[in-house]
Amino acid sequence: MKHKRGLIIGGSILGILIVAYAATSLIWQNQRTFLPNTEVAGIDVSGQTAAQAAPKVNHALEHRTYHIVENGQTQYSFTSKSAGISINTKKDLSQLVSKQNYWSWPVALLTSAQAANDAAVGNLTIAKTDLQTLLKKITTKANQTHRTKTENAKLVYKNNAVAIKKEVQGTELSQSKLKKLVVKSLSEGKSQISLKDAYVSPTVTSTNANLKLAQRKSQKYAVETATYKINGHKFTIPHDTILSWIKVDQQGNVTLDQSAVLSYVKQLNAKYHTYHTTRTFKSTKRGTVKVSGGFYGWTIKTNAEAKALSKEILAGKDFTRSPLINGSGYNNKGTDIGNTYIEVDKVNQHMWVYVDGKLKVSTDVVTGKPGKHATTTGVWYVWSKQRNATLKGDNDDGSSYSQPVSYWMPFDNTGEGIHDSSWQTKYGGTWYKTHGSHGCVNTPPSVMAKVFAAVPTGTPVIVF
Repeated sequence: MKHKRGLIIGGSILGILIVAYAATSLIWQNQRTFLPNTEVAGIDVSGQTAAQAAPKVNHALEHRTYHIVENGQTQYSFTSKSAGISINTKKDLSQLVSKQNYWSWPVALLTSAQAANDAAVGNLTIAKTDLQTLLKKITTKANQTHRTKTENAKLVYKNNAVAIKKEVQGTELSQSKLKKLVVKSLSEGKSQISLKDAYVSPTVTSTNANLKLAQRKSQKYAVETATYKINGHKFTIPHDTILSWIKVDQQGNVTLDQSAVLSYVKQLNAKYHTYHTTRTFKSTKRGTVKVSGGFYGWTIKTNAEAKALSKEILAGKDFTRSPLINGSGYNNKGTDIGNTYIEVDKVNQHMWVYVDGKLKVSTDVVTGKPGKHATTTGVWYVWSKQRNATLKGDNDDGSSYSQPVSYWMPFDNTGEGIHDSSWQTKYGGTWYKTHGSHGCVNTPPSVMAKVFAAVPTGTPVIVF
């Protein structure tokens, strides 16, 4: 009977424990508080509701330190608060509370339940301007370390053949990747952010099937010689440059990147064109002078030339070409002025006419009156020749004039030109300062016929 009573007592104690366990579990569940030994972001929230725990957890998260790490070294550190990040954890804490197993509270008494410091806790908010400021600070600090450029795998000229140069994984930063990385890390509560994950990645690798196809298809261009002759300059387009233009589609069709070819041709134009440039000119009386302005000169027809160059390259044969040009004075002798030209020296009030390098006319002249009527400096050209023309314009007092001349050779776009001037009583010297023209080069009638006969239209006129 004693044994039976012991069983009854033991069963009663167990029943009491079970009731107590169930009651405690229900109480915890009803109160919706955190179980014992529960930490969130390093804060003990045991026995607290989400609303009670939120202020302390918010404070902890606001002062959480994030580290931008590269090669095991911290490049930049910041706190949530310093970055302008605001946090509301109440919602997340409520979800954590609801996910607890309240029937496991005895275990929780013996162990520690933690939401790690890098757990995604809190509804993070950061203003656009604050994020931009943070990214700029990270980039500025990171760029104090030398950054190497990321390069795609590409075709190169090597040992008279086309080879593939392996891609290079650099350390330059992609701003779009950095932004995504930082936002993702902040939202997930990761306190360590690897800068390596924000590197610019190669988009074409050496294993790229299309690149390998391009290598096979481009072999004939590795032995092609493409030569330019431009205004007295002769050079060969580097094979690497041509190979960088080649594009091969999945069907094996070879084309050239027209934007790249056009860019190259524009560089040639910028280097060699003579339109609106400053020229070095060897004058008759004043030695070497620099003359700028005027519309004499030429430029490359860049769009048309890019297409023509592409066609020549894709033919796969050696070639030498001169570019398609606009303007005047182009030649392959190294100077666009040449040795047939008219030289007007305003300082010495004198004009010389050279034909094939030989002096044909030398005469004093009267150029424009200093001030608003001064003859315009520059390199121009005779764009028309007329006999018995009538020049019209306005006098300084507002009245109009109409002046017949026997010879008229306009050279600029404002009405200036070379013509005979029977009304002038003197030429040369300082006469032009008080009796100068409205910009034209007044020439003695006795020599104007020789000037008119000596040169054709298109002849350069250098005024300085």
